[in-house]
Amino acid sequence: MRGLRGWLRILAGIAILIAIVVAIVIPQAAWNAAQLPLLALFSTTRMVLAYLLSLVFAITYGTTAATNKKAAVIMLPVLDVLQSVPILGFFPAALVFFVATFQGSPVGIELAVVFLIFTSMAWNMAFGVYEALTTIPVDLEAAAASFGLRGMLRFRLLAFPAAIPKLVYNSILSWSNGWFFLVASETFTAFGGTYTRPGLGSFIANAGLVGDNAGIAIGIGVLAAVVVALDTFVWRPLGVWSERFRMETTGREVPRVPSPYERFRWLPRFPRLRRTFLTSVQPIVTKYRRASVRLDRTYSAHPRVLREIRILDLALFGAVFALVVVAGLIGLARLFLGPLPAGAAELPLAAASSFLRLSIAYAISLAWTIPLAAWIGRNPRGSRYLTPVLEVAASLPATALLPIIVGFAFLVTATLGPAAELSAILIALFSMQWYLLFNLIAGVRAIPGDLHEAARSFGLRGRTYWRRVLLPAMVPSLLTGSITAWGAGWNALIVSEYIPFLRPPPHVSGLGYLLDISTFSVPPNNEMILLTILMMIVIVLAMNKLLWRPLYKRAAVKYRVEI
Repeated sequence: MRGLRGWLRILAGIAILIAIVVAIVIPQAAWNAAQLPLLALFSTTRMVLAYLLSLVFAITYGTTAATNKKAAVIMLPVLDVLQSVPILGFFPAALVFFVATFQGSPVGIELAVVFLIFTSMAWNMAFGVYEALTTIPVDLEAAAASFGLRGMLRFRLLAFPAAIPKLVYNSILSWSNGWFFLVASETFTAFGGTYTRPGLGSFIANAGLVGDNAGIAIGIGVLAAVVVALDTFVWRPLGVWSERFRMETTGREVPRVPSPYERFRWLPRFPRLRRTFLTSVQPIVTKYRRASVRLDRTYSAHPRVLREIRILDLALFGAVFALVVVAGLIGLARLFLGPLPAGAAELPLAAASSFLRLSIAYAISLAWTIPLAAWIGRNPRGSRYLTPVLEVAASLPATALLPIIVGFAFLVTATLGPAAELSAILIALFSMQWYLLFNLIAGVRAIPGDLHEAARSFGLRGRTYWRRVLLPAMVPSLLTGSITAWGAGWNALIVSEYIPFLRPPPHVSGLGYLLDISTFSVPPNNEMILLTILMMIVIVLAMNKLLWRPLYKRAAVKYRVEI
């Protein structure tokens, strides 16, 4: 082990020397590279703010929809609509609500960027909370009621712990989706104006506009490094920690969360510096714990506070949503009162083409995610080695893999048209498959251990075990993963059907292509933007109303796992 540490330190020293030589020989490249850590910090800060906002929204919205059936009748279709709107559809709302309100100041543009990233994160997390709370075993609900758990106490001791596994897995996916649309968020165009903030996304977008392939590669490489680092230090420990909240009736060993510091034992340890830092931070930690206790007592003494906070959160969301709806209705009224744009005739065929691509990507995703999720969920040793690899792969946005995907498509097909078609399907596949996989893994891991033992004692194996135990337990998670995967697929169309970074830009006919060329044309074709988004919303709502929701309601009752 000591020898390995020595070699790794030597390699780190060589890398530093190479960086110094490059900085001397190519100063311009060194200057660009020197900017990237700061740009990565800007982008990561926006991602963190958008994630915290999404977390509050998901817990509030998902809990309200799960505990109030009357409100769920309205809230779930609204969530379906929001999930179906691609991020380009939120550009006008961001411009009107944030940029115009702050009169084009950097603060308004920053808020607009955070809002746009939020729209790519929040819906999936809200669906995960809703599914986790609607599938809590009935006997646990009865036990909580018999112990008098209500309000904040019930939420803290029952609802929130039950939602943690789903919330962690869906947070990984939402974080990845945020990176996916970072490029579109930090440089967005609306109503003929282009707004840019410094960050990795805008760096990659600007490099693409000037044809700087080296800049694109460097930006994507730094983005991938940030993603892997965050996965190592944040998401993988959180994934292990979430295993503590599995619902079990049989005893099992609670996994220990390894410290991120343990993963890099070969680095210098600086023990004195660590002790000094921990000593200085300890008073802050103590004050935080005391404040948490006082806050918990305050909630217990004033149960209406939580309800009022939830109402305020939903009211703010309702105000923003109402603004978007009003703006959309005004635009639609103007659109239908006048002649339709020339490109409107292409919408039916474009919708059919996009739907077919997403169907192919969804079928491929199902073919490999169901057996792999079942194997990972039942094989602790394999899960320990394979899950981190999958989490890193899921954390890499498809935009970081575009050169590989497009290169593979050209290698297989050797012609531009089929290569563009294959690239569109592969990008959609990379966008959809992780939602299915991690939801299914969470569903398999949520199966109580005594159910596995009962199946083993009755001799259930092979197809019988799959039909009687695994598949029924996976159905609720499969449906939640399918709803969110299709939502991610519709959003991915704007990246998969038109790739502006390449020359010439590969493209295929579809709703994503029409939305791209309508948004980034000069001036933007607002009529086609509204019609394309409306077509997406109609398709998604029809699928959810006629397919997913009936199946979900039946699965929540028939396939609920009781303990």
